[in-house]
Amino acid sequence: MAKRITFSAVSLALTVICLYGASSLPTGRIVSLALSSLFCGACVSQYGVRYGVVLYIGASLLSLLLIPKRLFVMLYILFAGYYPIVKLYIERLDKLWAEWIIKILFFNVVLVGFYALCRSFFLPNLNPSLLALVMQYMGLIVLGLELIFVLFDWSLSYMIGYYNQFIRRVLS
Repeated sequence: MAKRITFSAVSLALTVICLYGASSLPTGRIVSLALSSLFCGACVSQYGVRYGVVLYIGASLLSLLLIPKRLFVMLYILFAGYYPIVKLYIERLDKLWAEWIIKILFFNVVLVGFYALCRSFFLPNLNPSLLALVMQYMGLIVLGLELIFVLFDWSLSYMIGYYNQFIRRVLS
């Protein structure tokens, strides 16, 4: 039991450090955000979904308390933090085409929710000409975000696979 708590606490600390790096580093912010979701995936892989959920909740709350710039913290809370858990359940289908369809649909639902959140809080204060420009290129923006999501999913799979193949043996 102590080993599980220690592993979860270290994963929590590393997640918060990565989120702090994502909010303060001049470059590599997206990589730091993706790396922060790796620790939830490693915790799920090592000890199960329950520990991953606790890690996600703890990292979300602690990051909100400690990190002053909250954009990447909000991205972690709204998507990247719990995605390894969702990914685990989706990949249990063992049909690659169905998995990708569900993953992309899930991402688009989260994207619509994020858009609705931004629209109610940030878009009323946005310059009308900038808003018109964003709306003009909305299709390209969504396509670009979907490509980034596919790259994120692929890299997360690679990092969790590397963890399971090499690092997990050392820690067990």
